[in-house]
Amino acid sequence: MNWLPSDCQTLVEGMQDTGTLHLFEDLVLFFVRKNLQEKVIPQFLESFAKVSCVEMLDALENLYTSMGWFHNYVGNWHNATSLKLQMNQVLKSILKWNAHYRLEDSFSKLFACSFQFYVTANERNNYSFHEEGKSDRLLVEWKGFKQEIELSTLENLMERQFKPLVQHWLSELGLVEFFCDDTVMAVLEVEVDRYITKICGGNFEKRWMHSEGAELEHWSNSQVMPWLKLIFHHGFKKEVWTQKLHYILYRSYTKLRISEMLNIITDYPDSTPALHELKFCLQHTRQRPCLIESLKNDITNRVLHPGVSTQNIITVYIAAVKALRELDLSGVVMEMVLEPCTTYLTQREDSVRMIMQGLLWDDGSNDLAAELATTQEPEEVACWNERVTEKPEDWMPDPREADPNKVDKSTRTSDIVTLFIGMYGSKEKFIKEYQKLLSKRLLQTWYGEKSESSEIRNLELLKKRFGEEDMSKCGVMLKDISDSKRINTYINEEYYKKNSLQNNLNLRTMVVSSQFWPDIPNQEYELPEGITKSLELFNKGFENLKASRSLKWLSSVGMVDIELEFEDRQLEISVNPLQASIIYHFQDEDKWTLSELSDSLKIPPTILRRKMTFWLQQGVLKEIEPDNYVTIEKRPGTTSSNASAPAASGGGVVDASEHFVNLCDEEEDEEKANSDEEEEKKKKNEQVFWNYVQGMLKNLESLPLDRIHKMLQMFAMHDSDMQIEMAQLRQLLNDKVQKGLLVIEQGKYKLVRDNS
Repeated sequence: MNWLPSDCQTLVEGMQDTGTLHLFEDLVLFFVRKNLQEKVIPQFLESFAKVSCVEMLDALENLYTSMGWFHNYVGNWHNATSLKLQMNQVLKSILKWNAHYRLEDSFSKLFACSFQFYVTANERNNYSFHEEGKSDRLLVEWKGFKQEIELSTLENLMERQFKPLVQHWLSELGLVEFFCDDTVMAVLEVEVDRYITKICGGNFEKRWMHSEGAELEHWSNSQVMPWLKLIFHHGFKKEVWTQKLHYILYRSYTKLRISEMLNIITDYPDSTPALHELKFCLQHTRQRPCLIESLKNDITNRVLHPGVSTQNIITVYIAAVKALRELDLSGVVMEMVLEPCTTYLTQREDSVRMIMQGLLWDDGSNDLAAELATTQEPEEVACWNERVTEKPEDWMPDPREADPNKVDKSTRTSDIVTLFIGMYGSKEKFIKEYQKLLSKRLLQTWYGEKSESSEIRNLELLKKRFGEEDMSKCGVMLKDISDSKRINTYINEEYYKKNSLQNNLNLRTMVVSSQFWPDIPNQEYELPEGITKSLELFNKGFENLKASRSLKWLSSVGMVDIELEFEDRQLEISVNPLQASIIYHFQDEDKWTLSELSDSLKIPPTILRRKMTFWLQQGVLKEIEPDNYVTIEKRPGTTSSNASAPAASGGGVVDASEHFVNLCDEEEDEEKANSDEEEEKKKKNEQVFWNYVQGMLKNLESLPLDRIHKMLQMFAMHDSDMQIEMAQLRQLLNDKVQKGLLVIEQGKYKLVRDNS
């Protein structure tokens, strides 16, 4: 400015006199460039580099004023419009040459400040944190930068400087495209990410888009679009920015849901709305490869490790199959994501057993049991079934993420039971495991006269899955149950009555065909004489009915209902035959040594000592000296009454093959525990739940009580022995808070870092 005459007319007249008027524009541009490079731009950059939004706006106003002087200077020049454009180009070149990226970042910070002021005018809590007593201040944030500004000051700046900046200054200086386009996109991406994370994070049950009153679309139309219109003013193109904003919304929503995908799977089917919206967004953002990679990593790191039980892994697998098929009908995402899970499950020794237990869930509430009940008979499918369509135009190629080496693509549409069978390449393991489980279940239920209708139903469903021939042995096992009931009815009601016989034991026996049943473990020992006579009497009745067969009893298998009478009490209890035999000896003699009892029962002392523990815990026997036991006829503080010998009734299982029969029992580890054992079990379960809670909070940082309880139901409460009520869980977590292991912040539990 100091290099040019103060009046443009003076310069024009001087150049006319010298015949150099044709160099007027070059001369002005030379002085404009020199002034900008040596004075205006350095001052602008120095002020604009300040952190404060106030100083940035002041610097932009000074730049506009300086350039405005040059524009006014040539205002009367006949080609003033073209000359002004050239001046603006000089300005743009100098700015771009000197500090384009630095300026872009500063402009982004300034635009973010305006976004957070305008867009959140009615609900600023979405982006700012207001401390008590500071509701008149706005916390402006941008990529780590934070500045708290009084709303009155910020409102004044927006009206006095920012609006003129975007509506006039940048347009007149020709810097709208230079600064606004990329800057606005960068700001939108960050701010939309923050807003979507704030309102949509963890909420999978609500529709946020494409529904009446959808919050995201309402927010973008009512809040973001007016801000964009303010920024671009007369150059605003609604259709263009609507398309860009929708793309940013879809991409941000997809990014959030990808990070939460494992939680969405565990919450299925409640999370169906989130899956449907993610499915729509993936069609527009092409982020499917990112979803596949992220979810595979999450499942590998958070599910497929020794700390997670096989039952929980199976639960996640089933939920993932259902959720991912909801997300991707082609099945490609499911196929690729669950490949590590499939490999890992086949390496776990108890996987087949856990799968079969799920299939045989009695009440049908289990996912696998429900799947088995609803699955139709498998149909033969052509090898290239993905190529076969009724109409050629209906054919859809595989998505580009699909593995081209996968020839057999039937797993993409197979039901869940078929997927599990396909893991092992054969159904033989499942059939053998089913035989073991069926044997155990029948042995546990026949004694109580429980109906086998659920077992028959399961068998019929499995026959459809595995075939009649392969399940024939299991059919024989169920037939043995009904045959045994007829045999017991005949012997107990007809044979004894016909021959005027009386059996001292109410004996119910299950006769099984040994070649069709899995091996039944048995502890050989010598039964007491009174019990042996009852078994021999029952055996005669069986031989009368089945002349060519006899029974071979498994002496430790079965269940015996006994009633014990003491001087001060009566005790009714169900025990296995060995435990009944032990206490049977004490009706004749009140005192036995371990060696004497071992010789009488013909059982090793080490095994017998463990069995004696049960009666010690029940308060029936007392060890007065090492390996010396007596009955406790009268407990301290009680009055006397007459004592009598124990009465008993029993049941067993027998196999009627050509010449021998088996007798079965419940497993000894299912004996009823006393109160001390129950307390120990409760503590053990609480420790298991606490381990799960720690794992959840390490992965998700903080969770409310109801969310923790829901996740425990999904991952930890896989049987009736592993249950915890909401109140019990609250007490457990509050105990951990008192011990300094947890803290509660805004109603959410969080691990203390030093203890995590």
